[in-house]
Amino acid sequence: MKKAELEFALRKAGEIAHEKDFIIFGSQAIWSIVSNAPEIVVISSEVDLYRKNSLNAVSLLVRELGPRTPFFQKHGYYVDCVDPGLATLPEGWTERLVAFRTEDTGGVTGWCLEIHDLVASKLAAGREKILSLLRLYLGANFSTRASYLTASKSCRSQLQARSRCAIR
Repeated sequence: MKKAELEFALRKAGEIAHEKDFIIFGSQAIWSIVSNAPEIVVISSEVDLYRKNSLNAVSLLVRELGPRTPFFQKHGYYVDCVDPGLATLPEGWTERLVAFRTEDTGGVTGWCLEIHDLVASKLAAGREKILSLLRLYLGANFSTRASYLTASKSCRSQLQARSRCAIR
């Protein structure tokens, strides 16, 4: 997804949901810190959004902007409404969200996962494409290996805690 497409998707989501704030969970979060994203981000056809303040419009967003909609057929990308409870995120991730807001988002802000939290979450989920992203991020000097490891350890602790609860 290109930057202009993310801006348009955010603007449309804001109009439909009557909301000004969304959390961006997936690889599109990189747009909060770069002006030119890696190819692996640009070729993605979705933006993972969560309505920051309320869940009331999720079904409406899925119906209007989801993968089986005229919006997707026309534009070639869609909004995927996700639940942050399904992701494994490092402690304190909500305090590190990075704002993505431009003139073209129509007053809507996409609150993006901070780069370390994004990578740690993807690593915790065991997503294969994260290895490519991690190599790109390290190569582009977005951060240091140590910073990613610290965030990943936080996720690992949460995964262990969840496993213990599931066993009980």
